[in-house]
Amino acid sequence: MKSKLVLHQSALIFTCCTTLILLLMNNELLAQRKQRPNPANAVLKIEPLPPELEQILKKWETESKKIQKLQGNHIRLWYDDVFQLEKRSEGKFYYEHPDKGAIEITGMEIKKGQVSDKRNEKGKPFQLKPGEDERWVCDGKRIFSIDEEKKTYEVFPIPLNRRGANIMEGPLPFLFGMPAETAKKRYFLKLLVNTPQQIIIAVKPRRPADAANYSEAKVLLNPKTYIPGAVQLIHPGGNQSTVYRFKDVVANKNRGFIEGILGRDNDPFRPDLDDYQLQGKVIAAAENKNVQKPVQQMAAFKVPSMIGRDYKSAQKMLKQMGFDSKVHPGQPANEAKKIYHVYEQLPKPGSPAQKGDLIHLRLYTDPKSANK
Repeated sequence: MKSKLVLHQSALIFTCCTTLILLLMNNELLAQRKQRPNPANAVLKIEPLPPELEQILKKWETESKKIQKLQGNHIRLWYDDVFQLEKRSEGKFYYEHPDKGAIEITGMEIKKGQVSDKRNEKGKPFQLKPGEDERWVCDGKRIFSIDEEKKTYEVFPIPLNRRGANIMEGPLPFLFGMPAETAKKRYFLKLLVNTPQQIIIAVKPRRPADAANYSEAKVLLNPKTYIPGAVQLIHPGGNQSTVYRFKDVVANKNRGFIEGILGRDNDPFRPDLDDYQLQGKVIAAAENKNVQKPVQQMAAFKVPSMIGRDYKSAQKMLKQMGFDSKVHPGQPANEAKKIYHVYEQLPKPGSPAQKGDLIHLRLYTDPKSANK
């Protein structure tokens, strides 16, 4: 189970990154954490950005507010540098302001003789495999995780305090069109490329809570529309990364006459699940703000993958998701960057789990300490 963030706000940036947001959404929901003040923000000294970058951030913010709907296609490339593996997927995404999103992801067919563009230090291409099939829908109040192969689905109510403007407290708020001044307080921003053809901005988190989700992001913008053409996420630990490439993106598309007649059957935010089986029991979150007794929910959980993460970020993320964890020394690392990183875990990723379960993590050890 990959970490996933609650959907919301600023159509342009959110929608082009619907994939990232939906995949980060579940972590926020399962954790059910109350928002805590971040005193670190109050003491940060923010250095002025170059005027060129300041202008781009303000323009990006302005253009984001113009778009109410967005849809298009995407290709997702997932890399694991430890196991020298690339997984390819493709799909569609939809967004409607302020809080609706949907994404379909299908593993791409790997044709005979096709090789990965990514290579190791010796020039050998990574192993190439299809990515996993996934489908996510957010109607603003609930998130549906749908397994098309098994004809099953899970439902995660979005707490009231995670809707609306509070989405800015999520792991990737800069993708939602965060105001330029707010973004500068929360991120280290660097302009890498600024040409008439493309703009590339590197984003590094200042706060530990954000750094637990990614160590760096790079966003490629179209200078004419300020719609992202691609996004790269470097995962914590630096051994895994994900690239999203967007194409055929259409903004503010009106529903045609036929689509209007079809109604719900053609609404990407209202999935038809009559023939699907609900996994776990989910009770919708209370809509009445006057209800003081919290509504409890039980849902089917799966063990998240911590492979490739350093043990500190792995244990922190598992704790946030309601799991206990224990680390075990394993085989010596053959590269310095693998030391104290997870290469095996039990139960295996994707296994059924319950909150409070113990996850065992086996780590690469320092070969120098083993020789002493």
